[in-house]
Amino acid sequence: MTNDEILNLRPTWLEIDLKAIQENAKKVMSYAGAKRLIAVVKANAYGHGMAAVAQALLEIGVTDFAVATVGEGVALREKLSQENVTITLLGVQDVKQTPIMVKYRLAPAVGTTAWLEEAMSQITSGQQLNVQLAVDTGMGRMGAHSEAAVKSLYDVIKSSEQLVLSGVFTHFATADDNNETYYKKQVDSFYQWVQAANIPADYWHLANSGSAIWHHNEIDTNTIRVGSVLYGYNPGTPDLPMPFELSSVLSLKSKIGSVHRLETGESVSYGATYTAEMPQWVATLPIGYADGYLRRMSGMKVLVDGHIEHVIGRVTMDQIVITLNKMYPVGTVVTLIGQDGEQKITLEDVANYAKSIPHEILTTLGPRLPRHY
Repeated sequence: MTNDEILNLRPTWLEIDLKAIQENAKKVMSYAGAKRLIAVVKANAYGHGMAAVAQALLEIGVTDFAVATVGEGVALREKLSQENVTITLLGVQDVKQTPIMVKYRLAPAVGTTAWLEEAMSQITSGQQLNVQLAVDTGMGRMGAHSEAAVKSLYDVIKSSEQLVLSGVFTHFATADDNNETYYKKQVDSFYQWVQAANIPADYWHLANSGSAIWHHNEIDTNTIRVGSVLYGYNPGTPDLPMPFELSSVLSLKSKIGSVHRLETGESVSYGATYTAEMPQWVATLPIGYADGYLRRMSGMKVLVDGHIEHVIGRVTMDQIVITLNKMYPVGTVVTLIGQDGEQKITLEDVANYAKSIPHEILTTLGPRLPRHY
């Protein structure tokens, strides 16, 4: 059996609307006035499936992608071998993997001249490495951290026949909240440093999802570099409403595996944390924290036949128990994220209940869950 066939044996799955991802890409580009979009598809496209998402975006003309690791870049390049497709590696990379980055045409983010010098020593004659000049204006993770450092990096890249500049970027720490002072400080630093180094604007990409949405009139948005908005959720804090409606992308569903009547005084799951105060119907679903349905989701609502029920007892590795208002047959579909009738559970609902963010919820959804597109 193929891996997909094995996964489909399990009656718990994700439904992913690729057309919705395409629609969201078009919406954010239009809103931000962007001519080019770098699609962030790291972490398996935020849990949606990197290969399928990238192919869907390629179909609408997106040819620029960003991932986090060399391994992700290699996997994506093996799916998208077209000459016009660029793949950026965000974050720090092991310089010893330079030959692999050259072979698979991956453009690492670079922040020091020492890294560049070590990389050049590994590039054979006639080969070139594309690089992204990372500017640390306040995220504090990696990148050139001053005007002099930016200029020094750019000078090394310009003077080398082994290096090709693919872009120059920064990443905003507070574009998705109300810390305008810190955000503006980062913007000012970026412009000051790259302009002092005489790096042409054609190479710039500043706007992440937050800045493309809430600051698009304040910065250069010819090129935007976005992830979360592609996947249909608000990337900001709850007090920052979306100025346009995103299309929903992902649903999480399961099927009732067993049904039984819980008598008064009987309990369910580890620790016996839930005890029935009266007779009630309950159902067991084949999903648990090994699938990314977090242990702290006990008490969360789910949808059965268009109405709200709740998770009771502790979430276990492979199973949860939910309330039922009446007996339902085994095989009844239960929605954990998504819409059923007039009721809807959003990704943001789940993240808020878990005291987390949508990014974490999505990237925690495990490989045991088949993705249905």
